Amino acid sequence: MLSDLISSELPYLRRYARGLMGQQGEGDAAVEDMIESLIFRISVAPDMKFNRADLFAELDKTARKRIASLSDESGIARILNAMSTEERRTLLLTIVEGFTVAETAEILGMTTSKVEDTLRAAESTITHAVSTPVLIIEDETLISYQLSQIVREAGHTIAAVATTQGEAVEFARTGKFGLILSDIRLADGSTGIDAVSDIESFYEDPVPVVYITAYPEMLLQGGVGEPAYLIPKPFDPLHVRTVIDQAVLSAYLSDTRKAA
Repeated sequence: MLSDLISSELPYLRRYARGLMGQQGEGDAAVEDMIESLIFRISVAPDMKFNRADLFAELDKTARKRIASLSDESGIARILNAMSTEERRTLLLTIVEGFTVAETAEILGMTTSKVEDTLRAAESTITHAVSTPVLIIEDETLISYQLSQIVREAGHTIAAVATTQGEAVEFARTGKFGLILSDIRLADGSTGIDAVSDIESFYEDPVPVVYITAYPEMLLQGGVGEPAYLIPKPFDPLHVRTVIDQAVLSAYLSDTRKAA
């Protein structure tokens, strides 16, 4: 049944929409619009059948309509001017949501060769993304090392690596960084969420945060204050790189708009 399919895919639909729109509120609103539209269509034609790819295709159309309705001066519109909509869509669907090139082509109404070309262009865009110092909050040495390597290869620098909430907050009081890359659960019983909350309490402007968790669905329920950027464990290095640069780019363009 469609309701069962939507229920099982809802966290991932939210993840895709948030990544495409650049923020939780607009992304979740796009998902709601899509669901309302599907409910109406099913009421008119109850024999309609949908699979996972169909749902993402419908969401993609809905999200693009919302993007088109935004002012050219909005932060989201400016983000999408820096990384083309096609680049962001293909990256999110293939790297984040795990669709094949062929499935992505079907969802987006492209040829497979177009999707492949767009992915190559997206990789070039990411390579030239805005560079920033990154604060890593992670208590596992091997994972923090892997993340540090990915951050550096993406053209960013490491501001510090903290293993506990206390270490992260202490560094943040005097250190400078443009992105936080944080695990959820830390070995000493503290959490990355608490660390970020403490850091945000004495920062005037919010710093973008990418959370890493083995249970991303728990933070994709549609509640207030859920993160826009989530990476599941175990992670794919290209997925990490893509999400990091999207978050940095979003914050940079938002700051540019404020200064204009």
